[in-house]
Amino acid sequence: MDAPEPPEPTNPATAPTGWRERYGDKHRWRRFVAFPVGIAPPSKVRVYQRAGHFLLNWWDPCAKKNLSERVDGDLLTALTRARAIDERVTTMRTAGVGSDRRIGHADLVGRYLADLGQRADAGEVDPKTVRRYESALRHYTVFAGQPNVVKRYPTAGTVDREFRLEFAAFLATREVTGNGRPGAARQMRSPQFVADAIRALFAWGCDPDRGGLLPDGFRNPFLRSGTRAPVLKGDPLAAPDVTLPMAIDLIRACDAFQLRLFVPLLVFGLRAAEPCVLFADHLHDGWLSVPCIPELGLLTKGRRDKRFPLLEELEPFWDVFRAGKEKGLLLERRAVAEGREKTPLRMTPLLELIREYRSRCEQTNAKSAAERVSIRDGVLRDAGGLDYDHIQSEFSKLTNGLGWPTHATLKDLRHLFATTLNNAGVPDGYVRYLMGHAPGKAAVVAYTHLDQLRRHYSTAIKQEWAPLLAAINERVAALRDDVR
Repeated sequence: MDAPEPPEPTNPATAPTGWRERYGDKHRWRRFVAFPVGIAPPSKVRVYQRAGHFLLNWWDPCAKKNLSERVDGDLLTALTRARAIDERVTTMRTAGVGSDRRIGHADLVGRYLADLGQRADAGEVDPKTVRRYESALRHYTVFAGQPNVVKRYPTAGTVDREFRLEFAAFLATREVTGNGRPGAARQMRSPQFVADAIRALFAWGCDPDRGGLLPDGFRNPFLRSGTRAPVLKGDPLAAPDVTLPMAIDLIRACDAFQLRLFVPLLVFGLRAAEPCVLFADHLHDGWLSVPCIPELGLLTKGRRDKRFPLLEELEPFWDVFRAGKEKGLLLERRAVAEGREKTPLRMTPLLELIREYRSRCEQTNAKSAAERVSIRDGVLRDAGGLDYDHIQSEFSKLTNGLGWPTHATLKDLRHLFATTLNNAGVPDGYVRYLMGHAPGKAAVVAYTHLDQLRRHYSTAIKQEWAPLLAAINERVAALRDDVR
């Protein structure tokens, strides 16, 4: 509730009984400003006169406490500022100033991440986004915690353009180990993402409807309008880091387990972690579906369903890929696939996995998004599923044996797929769909139906990748001969 307003008229002789016990003595009373006749005082803000300045005091509903602000100048200056605060408190229930304008860097980051966590629990953002932002903002807190920086920028509300430039220089020499994994330190590859995370942090802190923790008039120095767009890295006319001949060599080096893993990555351009959640339940009628499964807490990046036609030219491989399964996860980790590890939920239909996931969530009373993700990963692990680290490990074994350069990564298989579709002249709408990208906002998108996906896809792959398709079939035949 609002703090009580001083009684009117502003005359100690007419003060109600008990006023001094509640509001103070005559000395304090005299310091409350008596406004001239015809000027109405602010309804929410009290104005006190001190020696050479004025003091504004009000109850801030969002902060849930009384806040104060000093105003240097005459009564008109104080009244102008008081009316501005009065309007913000009335309309937004916060003045956006006060003690919170002295919020520390670490405190601001902590509150922002807590808000992101709440948004993840509400389904607005992915829990992975919270972890990525937490990792990015850790660089900010390390920089802001340096003694020489603390001395000049003690609070989050004091950062300016010089702070941003110094932080950019700090990132330019910052060494990381990459996703927290052990290994040799290297220079940061994506400082722009860190800067974008900090821009979002301050935008949230400035917004009275979200953070509302920074002083009124604070200017975000990390706005993109104040920075130059990053220079394009690499030559856009050069071949991708993984070329078609390299992909053929990769297929020829695969064993039976690796072949089932990397062919879908190549011919469908899947994201590196998407093979982990391919289900036999979605493999039918000549199509492989990669949908969002919100009942299991699985959402594709961009939250877009995809379907891929199964090429008739690769019919021998699709038999190997299905491995006789009609239900459950298509791909399992190597120890499970080779029979060296038993799992309680292997070959379990998707609907049963969903029921198991819901049951575990109810048993543990999981409420946060992070808890539900942990439970979901446990269900998939018990079903024999693999994760990104398993895929990366198998890729590293192959590429090390082939002597590939270190800059040729798992993601470059997806680059090769996109480049191939473009070289084959596949219309942009189909490319975006197969890649799982946003279709765009142009009105023509709503009018265009992708009813010839199989034809465009098949033509492109057979035209550009005939040697790769032959290599896949040859490898399938060779592996079958080895089994015999």
